[in-house]
Amino acid sequence: MFTLRFKTVIYRPDLQITIRNNVDGWAEDIPGIYENDEWRFELPEEQFASGMHFKFVLEQRYWMNGANLFIHPNTGDDFTFESPQIQFPPMNEVIVENASFQQMFFKPNLNEGHLFDVIVIGSGIGGGIVAEQLADLGADVLVLEAGSYLFPTHIANLPRQHQIGQFDKHVWGLYDEFKVENFVNGAGSQFGGGQAFNLGGRSVFWGGLIPRMQWWELEDWPESVRWYLESPGFERAEQLMKWPLPPSTYQQQIKTLLSSWVADFDHLDASVAVRHSNIASGTIGSGMFSTADLLAEAKLTDHPIGAHNLSVNLNHAVLQIHTDGGSVTEVDAHDLLSDRIRKFRSKYVILAAGTVESAKLAKLSGLADPTNQVGKGMTDHPILFTHFSIPTTSTHHRSDTSSKTISRHRDAAPDAHPYNMLLELGADLNQGRYLDPDTLAQHRAEKSSAMLCEIVFLFNAPLMEANHLDHAGPSYAKPVIHMQPSPAADTFLAEIDGIKNAVIAQLGGEALPGQDLSLKRGGIGGVAHEVGTLRLGADGTGVVDTNLKYNGYDNLFVCDLSVFPTSPAANPTLTLAALSLRLADHVKGLL
Repeated sequence: MFTLRFKTVIYRPDLQITIRNNVDGWAEDIPGIYENDEWRFELPEEQFASGMHFKFVLEQRYWMNGANLFIHPNTGDDFTFESPQIQFPPMNEVIVENASFQQMFFKPNLNEGHLFDVIVIGSGIGGGIVAEQLADLGADVLVLEAGSYLFPTHIANLPRQHQIGQFDKHVWGLYDEFKVENFVNGAGSQFGGGQAFNLGGRSVFWGGLIPRMQWWELEDWPESVRWYLESPGFERAEQLMKWPLPPSTYQQQIKTLLSSWVADFDHLDASVAVRHSNIASGTIGSGMFSTADLLAEAKLTDHPIGAHNLSVNLNHAVLQIHTDGGSVTEVDAHDLLSDRIRKFRSKYVILAAGTVESAKLAKLSGLADPTNQVGKGMTDHPILFTHFSIPTTSTHHRSDTSSKTISRHRDAAPDAHPYNMLLELGADLNQGRYLDPDTLAQHRAEKSSAMLCEIVFLFNAPLMEANHLDHAGPSYAKPVIHMQPSPAADTFLAEIDGIKNAVIAQLGGEALPGQDLSLKRGGIGGVAHEVGTLRLGADGTGVVDTNLKYNGYDNLFVCDLSVFPTSPAANPTLTLAALSLRLADHVKGLL
């Protein structure tokens, strides 16, 4: 026998290390034993008498980087490899875990013989809200979520990953650590997004901005949906998602100044989904909204208004939606913890897995496509931005406060000024969270006490019909995305560049070190605003109707960004929340 050792404290037994080698045809995983901070493999030298080319493999999936290792063993030989020598590619799969909180409060409902009122696929903004609301209304609801319980709340409410002295959107900075890229780009495609497979989906990682869509953004939406959103939809969603504080004196001053600098625009407080403390009742603020919060609170509350009607099966990746004629009959889900397929039934199914995953499931399940629009039109609106600083010498500099405003042209229309302008001054404080005063002091010192700022232009855009998503093969195959940027902003670049220059000049702004003040384009999918793969339309013109019912099926609905028939200038979350509340009422009325 001879011994192979891989010394590591990173890859301990919760992450398995095996060996694959050329003698076994690179197909067999040889397991080891983890003791004394190392993986140890005891192997017969006669099997590898001619030498062995091999690699360490993480989780039977991720082969170590670099060239094959080679040894020529003799009896009693002992080969040791250290962590710096052995590197693995980043893990980019659904996290499967079952920690104590998940075991205690998210016990799965595995009764495959039970007929639920509603199955909701996905627990993000759309799925999480509609599921919790239906359960509150007395419906028997099962949520199927592919991911695990990662965080109980939005990451803004947790310790931050600070970039000391730098401009950084740390309010959602952990998304890069946890997102899963469950797609591949086709030739020339530029999609750079990702999915969040976890309780709460991407609602755990979003930036919190919830502006209302305006009439010119809703012009191509069906009339009944427009009317609902304008009253009472947006107001209902805002009541769920925020308790605002009064604007600061500095914010009021900035709005007044903007009214003189950019006189053709209305300048408003940027609406952000933060639930501050309700001073009248003395409650503690719950922070930035997420459906992880919403669903966890429900599961922790032993009352009919909480967990009595709500089942949440984490680590259940939906593989297929089965249909018979015009009805959904069952939903197949892969229980990732037990590694078995489970079949669940319900009176109604709500598909809320996101723009990419919902379209993939529709194609994988062979759902009807009478309008030939499933997977087509996937669009992300143009976003242009620049970062800058306001030095201490400017009269508009403040060291202890911030401002966040949204501005719209008074004559905005689909073909004139079709954008929102977001101005954030002191962005590191606006949504900052500094528990240790030493951290904040060091941050201020390294940025030379300048205010870190951002100006962003977000455009309204029609769906791009040539953009599309394809899926071929089994459920584990990744969908192929073909996506190009929208040209909706192109004719307005000079206009917004002039506004940007005027605002920064009036503020006394400067470029950040090593940067300039030119407008940069946001990457497609970079802030998770992609929409349109299962668009809604009136009178059978879309994949879903104005009640979000999937055309061709009497008990299947869709509730995520895939149903948007345009990509609005307004960040889409408030609109989706409003649609979710409306759908909950509608489905409850059918039960």
